[in-house]
Amino acid sequence: MSELKLSHSNYDKDGVRLEVVQEEEKLLQVVKESIQREQVRSRERGGRAEMDGKRLLELRDEIAMAKPEDLPMLFEQMHHLAALHIQRGRGVSGKINLSSPYFAHIRLEENGRKRDILIGACSYLNTQAGIRIVDWRNAPITKIYYCYKEGDEYEEQLGDRLVNGIVLARRSVSIVDGVLIRVSSEQGMWLRQEDGTWQRSQRKSSHLQSSRKERGAFCRSLVAETGMAFQKDKYLSELASQLDPEQFAIVSQLDPAFIAIQGVAGSGKTTVGLHRMAYLHYLNPERYRPERMMVIVHHSSLVRYTSRVLPSLGVVGVPILTFARLNSRLIASHFPKLALRLNGETPLLVARVKSHLVMLRTIHRKVEEISQKIETKIQETIMKWPKGAENARAAWKLSQQGVASLDERLSRFVQWLKGEREFDDNASLSLLHPITRGALENKVAELRPLVRRVSEVWEEILTDRTLLGHAFRESEFSQAQLDQVHEWCVRQSRIRAEGGREGETSSLDLQDHALLLRLWQMLRGPLLGKESKPIRLTHLFVDEVQDANPIALRVLIDLCDKRQCITLAGDAAQRMVAGEEEEGFDWSALLQELSFSLKTVKPLQVSYRCTAEVTSFSRQVLGPYAHEVEPTIVQPGPPVEVFGFDSAGETISFLADALKELFSHSPYAHIALIARFEAQADLYYEGLLRAEVPLLRRIKDFDFTWEPGVDVTDVSQTKGLEFDEVILLEVNQASYPDSYAARRALYIGATRTSYLLWCITVGVPSPLIPKEFFSPGAF
Repeated sequence: MSELKLSHSNYDKDGVRLEVVQEEEKLLQVVKESIQREQVRSRERGGRAEMDGKRLLELRDEIAMAKPEDLPMLFEQMHHLAALHIQRGRGVSGKINLSSPYFAHIRLEENGRKRDILIGACSYLNTQAGIRIVDWRNAPITKIYYCYKEGDEYEEQLGDRLVNGIVLARRSVSIVDGVLIRVSSEQGMWLRQEDGTWQRSQRKSSHLQSSRKERGAFCRSLVAETGMAFQKDKYLSELASQLDPEQFAIVSQLDPAFIAIQGVAGSGKTTVGLHRMAYLHYLNPERYRPERMMVIVHHSSLVRYTSRVLPSLGVVGVPILTFARLNSRLIASHFPKLALRLNGETPLLVARVKSHLVMLRTIHRKVEEISQKIETKIQETIMKWPKGAENARAAWKLSQQGVASLDERLSRFVQWLKGEREFDDNASLSLLHPITRGALENKVAELRPLVRRVSEVWEEILTDRTLLGHAFRESEFSQAQLDQVHEWCVRQSRIRAEGGREGETSSLDLQDHALLLRLWQMLRGPLLGKESKPIRLTHLFVDEVQDANPIALRVLIDLCDKRQCITLAGDAAQRMVAGEEEEGFDWSALLQELSFSLKTVKPLQVSYRCTAEVTSFSRQVLGPYAHEVEPTIVQPGPPVEVFGFDSAGETISFLADALKELFSHSPYAHIALIARFEAQADLYYEGLLRAEVPLLRRIKDFDFTWEPGVDVTDVSQTKGLEFDEVILLEVNQASYPDSYAARRALYIGATRTSYLLWCITVGVPSPLIPKEFFSPGAF
């Protein structure tokens, strides 16, 4: 629009400062009156348009039945009516929200001509009134608003036109229910009071602060967290100095060999787990060789993190994998015909059922059924050929000692029958009649396929509706939900059996890997590694265990040798499983299922990462799910702040200014902008990219670089990670309602920061935000 002629009278001693507010009030009034007039016209046109539409239909019917000589006249009427219809729609384009039509206003001067442009969530143009509101997401002119300040000269290529000029005014406004309530400009911020008067905000503008002063600080902090550069003669003293007494006691514990570390975010669970691995290697480097130990982490970013930390502790060559990576390798080597692509469309319900603790018990019961069937057949054969029966029974009983699978037991029994293995005197092969021995050898050969058809047993479990219904009868899943799961499994099984269908490819769900591998362990025996030798780990460390599939965890534990030297680390408050809306992690149930005692749980109570302010905020976010014992805090920090806006476009302007200012004085800052969902992260990344925020990165696949800059991502990408500063995006009611899953997600996002935390809300704030953290004038 052209420059607005606004009245500047009736302002008080604030002078030009109040003039800014008066300009914006007048501008809003002009826009509202124009929109309201247009809405009246639109309703009138709507009535006429309806009449036009009816008449056009009538003309169409008349033309279909008309005589040839009448057609020219009817066609002329139709064309005339259509032209009127088009003419009535001219002059205005776009629909606008009258309650909040725009959030920003810029006044530009180009070649001596001044014009005002409004920026909002959608485009609106009224050529007669001279009003132009542009969409912040796609209008090229908005780049001037996001990239320049008031008083700046600009030169930009906008489409096929090179424009240059001066930004005379650059303001952001907040309009709620059609009322202007806030105006921000270079001159200051003004807030509407309840009585309708305006007051200049005395609150100092919030500024992003960085705790990182130089490049490389993060890399050195890794060593500071996990121990200094490794030197054997100083290792124990350095270890004791780097860890608190509680942490050191866990690291140095040798009996029992199994330890479960539980602690709040930032309490050093990962640090302690990695130090324990280094400590064991230091004490007995021959037993705890790197290639015979393993670290399992939640995602690939933690793989990179751990691969940088362990060598600094003197441990080089330890396999560091995610669950998914390890399982896919094992599936490829043990089930080459089932090394299919993973289904990217597995329903959340199916994934939850397949990875449920109940499914682990179901596998065990199914294997027990097969075991009982084999037991019955062997005993029937022995009774049928009674000569030497007692010796055969004794040998059969002794064959199960020290083996974990049915196939191994059958093999040991056959070895005894062939004279290749001895048990005790009660199982003397010499007393067994040759006919009985031959009959038993034949029976074992007949039964062997029962324990080697692992994939068939897996299919049977998933496609047996009666079995699923019985197994999950006391779970959180309804019978209707189990019907859906069963239908999915049957359909996928048929596709695999047919080698794929037209438009459908044979595939596995990610959760099938753990099911197959667990069945292999119970039916066939140990999983095999290099040179087809059983995998026997001397130490296993599993991080973020609260998110682990319990079946995959059971598979991992059985990769360990008899001593079962294992470290598990996790925090129930950080559990985040897609589709889970109720508390789903129980340390007691998990450890009991894994045959470990609750006495092995070691809690960590000191929060080293999060400041007192962040810890207080995050505990209130968790509400009823907060840890029973309040953590000890070791460092204060800046206050947690919450900022409210009416639109994402306005938010991006605020963030762009804050981030640019941050990097102007802290070029090595590393800050994370964390959204709840991927689409939100995309929106903010694209907006900040258009605003030319420096060092901006969109993290979608755990591809963090740990370099200075701004990482825009979603909360699922950040598990187990730490950033200097964190800004949580869209902390509103829609993204973070009062639910179990939302509390967990907000807690995880908030506790990723080691220094500063901001929360940005758009629209109605989340009910999970404690009221005392709202910034004055933010809403």
